[in-house]
Formats: sequence, structure tokens, C-alpha cells
Amino acid sequence: MKTISIINLKGGVGKTTTAVSLAEYLMLGDQKTKRHGSRVLLFDNDKQGNTSRLHGQYSPDAEAEACRILKTGTIKGNIKQTGYFNMDLIPCNYFMELAELEIKADAVHSQHERYKSALAEVATQYDYCIIDNPPDLGINVINAMVATDEIIIPVWLDAYSLDGLEELTEQIANIQTLNPKASLAGCLITDYEKTETAEAAETWIRHKSGCPVFETKIRHSRKAKDATFHKMPPGRYNSRSGIAQDYKAFVREYASMFGHRDEAARRGAYLHG
Repeated sequence: MKTISIINLKGGVGKTTTAVSLAEYLMLGDQKTKRHGSRVLLFDNDKQGNTSRLHGQYSPDAEAEACRILKTGTIKGNIKQTGYFNMDLIPCNYFMELAELEIKADAVHSQHERYKSALAEVATQYDYCIIDNPPDLGINVINAMVATDEIIIPVWLDAYSLDGLEELTEQIANIQTLNPKASLAGCLITDYEKTETAEAAETWIRHKSGCPVFETKIRHSRKAKDATFHKMPPGRYNSRSGIAQDYKAFVREYASMFGHRDEAARRGAYLHG
């Protein structure tokens, strides 16, 4: 199983939309490139629970599954089914704040490897785990980064996002002392509108930031906001919309560069731990 973290220290740059779209298109496969559908575990690590809401699995009244995993380091009993045969979900909610406080107070057990240990329990059951992270570096995000193989950074082409990118890349370098295998797959330009400022910012991020950048750009689209009201990923809400087509192209680009190649892992049977 390959674990991918979607992260940016700035909020509102399309992390959740990227996470759910990546998960959905990896799960569906691609007829154009003859890429088979993959088995995906979608991990909501953000206390706002937007990924959980999109899949109808958000509950504000009890501790969510991601919180329990952080506290116990085990995944058993903490995976929820979605409406898809090949995609499961780990929900999150605001109880994550309490879980983080409890972990910080635990001076006996390891604080940083709980997600890594938990995900190892189901490593043979999924091709990908996609983690949707909040815009911070709390103990839950550090756990995600320690468990991660690849990092994708959605980024807007504005000064605030670019400043945050520099800080985030520094933090990724620090995380690599705990997880040397973690690598930056690339930055994904989101909410793109063609202006002189955006073109200048794109030139900087591609040629001067020192970060790899995906060729695909996700265009600004009203459909993205509309999809959230209907609690759907953009591709499911309107598969012909520009944003849906852009995310499909992005996943095609990602799969061509980093995709899971183990045919034996794509068994027809789907097992739960």
C-alpha cells in the first residue's frame, strides 16, 4: 500500500477536493490508459471532517475513528465503508483536539508512529491510502507524515500560499529525519485563473521554488463549490465540468509518474481487516 498525504499549511487551497478526487479517480481506474481501478483507503485527518461529510460519514456527537486510531495505534474496527466497493473511509471530527491533548500527555508510548503502526495492519488490503490533512502541523499531521510515502501540496498562486510553501518544504525536510522515505511528489496548482500575476507566480513556483510541480493545473470552477453543497466530489457531481476533467488529468499524470504497479495487489476480491 502506498500512502499519500495531501497537505498545505494554508487553508482553503483545495486539499480536501484534491484528496477526494485523487481517491475517486484512482479507485475508478482509467479506460484511456487502461489503468485498472485500485483499492483505496481515504483517511480524513482534519477535525473539520469535510472528507467525512462528503461521504456521509460525519458525526459530531462521538469520537471519530481517526481520533481512536491516534490514541490507540490500531486500525481494527475503525474503517467505514463508503458507497463504493473499492473505497473505504476513516472519518474524523472535532474530537481530534482532545485526542491530540491526550497523546501529548503520554510520556510512555511513542507519539509519532501510531498511524504508521495502524496502517501497517491493512497494508495488503489496499493499493493506496490517501490522507487529507488540516492546515497545521499538529501531532496528528506529524503521525500522517511519518506514515507517508509521498506528499502532494495543493497551492494557489498567491503570495500567502507561496510563502507558506517555503515554510512547509522546510518542515517536510524536518519530518524526513523521522521518515526518510517520505518524498515530495509535487505541488498541484489549484483554482487557476490566467492573469499576469498568476503567470508570474507559476513561473516562480516551477523554476525557482525548488519544488517539483505537476504539469496539470486545476482551473477555477464554480462547480467545485456547488459540489460541496451536494456533498459530492466534483467528478461525481458533474463529470463533464472543467474541474472534474482537470482532476482526471492530474490523476492520470500522477499515475503515469508514481502509480502502483503491483498487479498482484489488484485482486478482484476485496477483504476487510
